[in-house]
This record gives sequence, C-alpha cells and structure tokens, in this order.
Amino acid sequence: MNKVKIITDTACDLTMNFLASAGIGVVPMTINFPDRSYRDGFDLGREEFYGLLTSAVKLPTTAQPTPGDFLRVMQEAAAGGQEIVVITISSGMSGTYESALAAREQIDQKERVAVFDSRTASLGQGLLVLKAQEMAAAGKGKNEIIKELTGMRSRLYSVFTLDTLEYLKKGGRISRVQAVMGDVLNIKLILEVNKEGRIVPREKTRGRRRAIKRLLEIMAAEGRELYNQLIAIGHSRCAEEAEALAAEIKKLYNVKVVRIGEISSTVGTHTGPGCIAVFFQGES
Repeated sequence: MNKVKIITDTACDLTMNFLASAGIGVVPMTINFPDRSYRDGFDLGREEFYGLLTSAVKLPTTAQPTPGDFLRVMQEAAAGGQEIVVITISSGMSGTYESALAAREQIDQKERVAVFDSRTASLGQGLLVLKAQEMAAAGKGKNEIIKELTGMRSRLYSVFTLDTLEYLKKGGRISRVQAVMGDVLNIKLILEVNKEGRIVPREKTRGRRRAIKRLLEIMAAEGRELYNQLIAIGHSRCAEEAEALAAEIKKLYNVKVVRIGEISSTVGTHTGPGCIAVFFQGES
C-alpha cells in the first residue's frame, strides 16, 4: 500500500477502469437531465451521455460532489493509515474544490489531508493525477507531491477548439445570433484555461483544419521540451481526429507518448461533441 492515497473527481477524464486499477480514489460529478440525474462514470458512460446530450433541447446541468461524497473516500484511506492528496477540477469552473475542503475539515487528523486545486479540467487535471500517483507509487510523501504538482500546474497549458458554437449558445455563453453567424462563417474558437483556472477565448480562426493546425502551432510556441513530456489529448466523439493529431505531435515534436482520452460529461456538457483539446507544459 502506498503511503499516500490519491483521490480525484470524474472531471479528470481518466477512465474508471484505469482509476480502479491504479488504486486512485474517485468521486463522481452529477449530471442532471430533465427526467433523471446520473453519477458521471458510475451510472452514465460517455457514449450514453453524448447520445442524451445531442438529443436534448436544453442543456443538462452539472453538480459538484458533496462534502459527504469526499468524506467517505477520505475516511476509507485514513482508516488504512494513509496520507491523502485530493486533486479537483478547477475552482474557477466548479465548487468541487470547496466541497473537498469542507470534507477535510470533518476528518480526524486533517493535517494528513491536502486538497489541491488543479486550476484546469479534463486530461489537464488527469496529467496532475498521473504525476501524483507516480510519485505516491515511488514512496513520496504528501508534501513532496504537493510541491511537485504546484510547479507542474504553473507550467500547464490547456488549449482547445470546438466544432460548433451550438452548445455555448445553449449554455447561455454566447447569443443565438453569434452562434448562427459563427457556424455559417465556419468560425472556430480557440479557447484556453487561464492561470486562474477559468476558460477564456484565445483567438478565432476559419475552418476545422486550420483550428487544429493552430493547436500544433500554439504547442510549438508555448511548449517547453515537448519531447520530454507526457502530452494529453482530450476529445468528444472525434477519436479519429485525436489520433491524427497525436501522430502529428509525435512526428513534429519527437514526443514519445501521447495519452488520448474522451471528454466526460462534466466538460462535454459545455463543449458538445467535436471538441479537441491539448494539454502540455510550457514556461511558468
């Protein structure tokens, strides 16, 4: 048993099978459709989610885990004598970080528990979880892990493009006119997660192919020693494009390993199908 137990939420977009096999604790986000609520990853898989999403007139809502959800997983680890590191979706996107902090206040020996705000989501958060688990497996302690994650977070870039503006319109983030004009003119947004952990627009471009090319150019401009990193790609129902992008990253930047994962319902609710995201490290 590792000295440190790593716990995260389902917004990290690592598969449930992987999390279980790695011994990483996971707490589900909740997705609320008009007729039913689902626990992300537990009773709602990716394929079923996107089927429900594309047929929905109104976007579902997402809900953070409760402090009680985190407390149950924390107590199980604490009972085994482990230190605990909890890595959550950005506090700029969800109240999940606050729920985990509230759970920490309720546990005995709370000084053995650290709650870390990833300030990102999807496989950006997933990369932090993977690093934490790697260090825990190597016998590192809670404080060493948090120090490493803090440095890695400061260098992490999360950049993505959308195939359609329809879901931003449904979510009230842009107007109907903006969405229609954007789709008619084939405008593709490039967005990123800023240092405060909030999604912000970076630029616009014309056409899907150009947008994906821009992701590669941004990596070249902002990345640091890409060849020496684990790069992650998240996608929503566009696996072939994700595979093609991974091949280009390996060819252009001599990257050895690119991890590809499908975006879960927490993030996919707001992006819709056709989102492609890249996660990599650059300068602080």
